[in-house]
Amino acid sequence: MADKIISDVNGFEPGELIDLFELDMSTGVAASTEPVFRWHAGYNENLQEIVWQGNRYSAFPIEAAGFEWSGKGAIPRPTLTVANITSLLSGVLSSYDDLVGSKVTRKRTFAKYLDAYCYTGGYPVGGVCSGESGGTPYSLSKSDCLDATKNGSAGTWTVYTSSTCASSNSNTGIWYASANADDTAYFPEEIWYVDRKALETRTHIEFELTAAHDVQGVKLPGRTVVANTCPWKYKGGECGYDTTTYPGGSCSNSTYTTQETCEGNSDTWTPRYYDIDNNSTNSSGDDVCAKNFTACEKRFPEPQEIPFGGFPGAGMNMG
Repeated sequence: MADKIISDVNGFEPGELIDLFELDMSTGVAASTEPVFRWHAGYNENLQEIVWQGNRYSAFPIEAAGFEWSGKGAIPRPTLTVANITSLLSGVLSSYDDLVGSKVTRKRTFAKYLDAYCYTGGYPVGGVCSGESGGTPYSLSKSDCLDATKNGSAGTWTVYTSSTCASSNSNTGIWYASANADDTAYFPEEIWYVDRKALETRTHIEFELTAAHDVQGVKLPGRTVVANTCPWKYKGGECGYDTTTYPGGSCSNSTYTTQETCEGNSDTWTPRYYDIDNNSTNSSGDDVCAKNFTACEKRFPEPQEIPFGGFPGAGMNMG
């Protein structure tokens, strides 16, 4: 949590608290590549679109409840109640399996920290996106612009200033300044997932949310706890070892102890490998990981961080 937020919370006049929500359907059972839907509930009589961290949030008739953590009993299962008078959302639900599995992010900040923005082309925007391979219209939110899955490829985001805003859209842009704008001042984000559609009527739809580790069928931990065996694929993504990044070895001229100085003086550097018994060898054919902690220590000497995938502490007697 930002120091500013802590100071505000403990002050006499922290200001208006803004609740912001994001719905990402790419994680759902029926995944979508549509842009992330962002909204705020229009509290504090703010019924306009607002801009935060470069992203546009629309005012939307929605009620959010049940986010409080009590520290006792079950994990909260918040609800989102959304207006559905036009039945527009019903069509979305039928296409995307009631949004089950979609990620909902709750963000909170104080109104005084919202972004300055440019009102141009009928929209309040924090910047302009260019270069997306999906073509126009380009994304109007920073996160969508920089996301390669939203409009063909990641684009380039250029933040508006008062001068660039004034010259935008045939010199019709209107600049709205925010003296205290700070996109780093916010409460910790909360990540939830749509667990089910609890209710659907002609006027509204209610969704029940759940925490990521409370989704039906999910078990913790996600893999078996073994004290001294690493499950990672040797030299795979989780392991990250390769003889270029972490060479170790010897030089044909013993004067030099690093690959850079050795090869820089036209000498031959022989990488050091380790066999299944953790013995050093100069043969790449004998390079086999023993999948234990010692094998990791050999390949990632201090001060390198050891990416061991096992649980060494599981074998300790804590009594």
